[in-house]
Amino acid sequence: MNDVTRLATAGSGSTTDSGLFSTSNWIRFSGAGGTQITTSSPGLYHCTTYYSGWYSSSLPSSGETVNGTVCYTYSSSSCYYASIISVTNCGSFYVYNLVNPPISLMRYCTV
Repeated sequence: MNDVTRLATAGSGSTTDSGLFSTSNWIRFSGAGGTQITTSSPGLYHCTTYYSGWYSSSLPSSGETVNGTVCYTYSSSSCYYASIISVTNCGSFYVYNLVNPPISLMRYCTV
């Protein structure tokens, strides 16, 4: 997936991942749209959505798959909502088994 509007540095908008990941989807981020889900909160109203999603757990070592938490920033809380996803370290890149966010107007943000 290569989408520059997912970048943590992108401004606000009303884009949503709701319904995009309704089945098990292994996704690789690449190119100008970033190569991984950001591991720190970009703040509210970034990556062209209201609730910015970021990976708050430890990333796996090469060849490993782990379950971890994606947090969604809301109001003054950097982890007001959360989802569990799987992440695999493929050596030079990560792939993510993404799920639908808890509510609309949430999106995975990349760096």
